Amino acid sequence: GAGGGDTEGGPDVSLDALMDKAAGKSSAPGGAPKAKKAAAATQKEKVDLVTYVFGKPGELERDLNRMGSSRRRFTTINLAALAFALAANFLGTTSFLLSLLPGLDGLYLLPAEFTQFYPVKGWKRYKGEGAFEFRYPVEWLQDQAIVLANQRGQEDAAMQTIRKGKRKAPGTIPSVAFGPRGGDGKENVSVVRSTLRKGFTLGMLGEPTEAAQKLLNNAIAPKGSGKEATLLEATKELRGEAEVYQFEYTVKLPTGVVLHNVCACVVRDETLYTLTVLAPEELWPENAERLRQVASSFRLV
Repeated sequence: GAGGGDTEGGPDVSLDALMDKAAGKSSAPGGAPKAKKAAAATQKEKVDLVTYVFGKPGELERDLNRMGSSRRRFTTINLAALAFALAANFLGTTSFLLSLLPGLDGLYLLPAEFTQFYPVKGWKRYKGEGAFEFRYPVEWLQDQAIVLANQRGQEDAAMQTIRKGKRKAPGTIPSVAFGPRGGDGKENVSVVRSTLRKGFTLGMLGEPTEAAQKLLNNAIAPKGSGKEATLLEATKELRGEAEVYQFEYTVKLPTGVVLHNVCACVVRDETLYTLTVLAPEELWPENAERLRQVASSFRLV
């Protein structure tokens, strides 16, 4: 009858479907979401380090050809750059590589002169007169006054030889000294050489303790000098082919200043080489280890 609500046989359209259609949503089955497609399209390709640097096979040659170069020339230039960087110790590269060796082996791998440019683990190495060597802290500088004095001494000796036909045997001569930049000379290391009578040996002075006491009483703090010397330790050690006497002592100066010293002595060919490293007593505790290392490194070569 009229007014009946029967919809049987008509289109089966639900309210939800109409709302989806109005919102513009697609109900097609199997369609991938647009967001997932965009993500897949923009995903970066994963490459290893070699490919990242040199590109895929053939890319490096193609790029070099475009620049008018070749793989051989590219390799040669980069090897030359690497060699230059190592030679110049660029950013400390060479020193770092040498420091990878055990202990201080890297310091003795190169000639002593090269360690002026390639310090290793905070140390440089000095080789003097082709006779002795020792290491010293990298921040210490060579005393130029001694360098100039030695040059003048050599010139004077040459002139004396020319004029008189003979050369007077030198006595005690400073060879070299190093110390902190701007220091007052109370912290330093120095080497002096002394001419001895023929046949002299350290053993003639007795055992290390006896020899050290003679040195203190007769040379370091003799009577009437106003100095007071106290022996702390005396030892001897075979370093290479030569026996070295090493003494540690303090000296109180007339001014009241106390200096802490370590002295190492060795003889070759009637020449006594003596290294002395020292510092004010108040600075000794914080510097003792490295200053003792300076003395312990002293040897003939």
